[in-house]
Amino acid sequence: MPEGTQNRFRDRLLTEAIAEWLQFDVLARRLPGPDLYPPYLLVAVGIGIEYGIFDLYNYFISGKNSFLVEPNSLAVPAMVILAVVGGRYIHDSYASAIAALRIEDRDSDIDATPFESLVPFRLRVGVLLVVVIVNNAFGFFVLGWGNLIAIDGIGLFLFGTLVTFPLIYLPAIVDFGLSYFAVHVSVPRRLQRADLGLFFYDPRKMGGFGPIGELLKRSYYVYTGALLLYFVQTYAPVLLSEFTTTPYGTPGPVIQLTLSVAWIVGILTIGYSMSRVHSIMKAEKDRRIRELEDDLRNTMDKPFDIHEAEIADESEYERITTRLQHVRDTKTYPTTFTMWSQIFISVLLPQALNLAVGVI
Repeated sequence: MPEGTQNRFRDRLLTEAIAEWLQFDVLARRLPGPDLYPPYLLVAVGIGIEYGIFDLYNYFISGKNSFLVEPNSLAVPAMVILAVVGGRYIHDSYASAIAALRIEDRDSDIDATPFESLVPFRLRVGVLLVVVIVNNAFGFFVLGWGNLIAIDGIGLFLFGTLVTFPLIYLPAIVDFGLSYFAVHVSVPRRLQRADLGLFFYDPRKMGGFGPIGELLKRSYYVYTGALLLYFVQTYAPVLLSEFTTTPYGTPGPVIQLTLSVAWIVGILTIGYSMSRVHSIMKAEKDRRIRELEDDLRNTMDKPFDIHEAEIADESEYERITTRLQHVRDTKTYPTTFTMWSQIFISVLLPQALNLAVGVI
């Protein structure tokens, strides 16, 4: 697939824009070795400073909280790394999947323009500003900046408030969150409005929608991974209380409810996207079967009389039955049995852990 075609459907991410603004793209090009994705370098430097300098200073000099005594806190940067990787994967895979549909090669007047932007950049900037304001308001009015400074120290507090959260953590989360919901809610609707049809000669027997199914599945895996990391960050101090310490209290029912709600949201999104794509594929398959049935009848004399029906045009009958077999062999889900098994496990795991901890 030509790279230019994929780039047409590939959005610019917030983390990419911030990395470029801070000149991390220039730094990445100057480093030896293979080209490094600038947001990876941005995240590595930000987390390295936060945990390699401020956090260690807190532990060895100030005697404050540190990941050395609360290793579960490392789940937070792990979630950010996962969000950066997941956001990049979603947009790269979306561009590849849409390009693989070969919209402009089809014998129709389908407009590919609605597929060019997964999530508008201005929308992501607007959401980021709102999230930053809400995060700071929550820290000030609910948690209390004084309490946060007492726990983390003034240096780590300022670095987190002014640098890592507004420039690294929150942009990565906004990028991934909006992209995830766009893939599972917006993309199926775009496919339905475009009325693309299916590629019935697809050797994978998925009508050409295989890359779409992979995108839906793997983006859900990343979402599940984020839930599991949040679970670790929240409940590890309780489960490992004999080995770790934390200045924060035991998670209450609100935390368990939050995890349950996030789990339900994940199920609803993957269920909605898969069912919507299934309805598109099934409707197209049924329509083509009806058309070919009509064509078959036209090649026969007295087609409704099983005793007297005769094939009037043998060669045309064989061509139509060959086409009909391709259509009948095409699946109505863009997934395989293995993919469904993996999705089923990823659906059960987060809530199973959440309920197990609740029992404990």
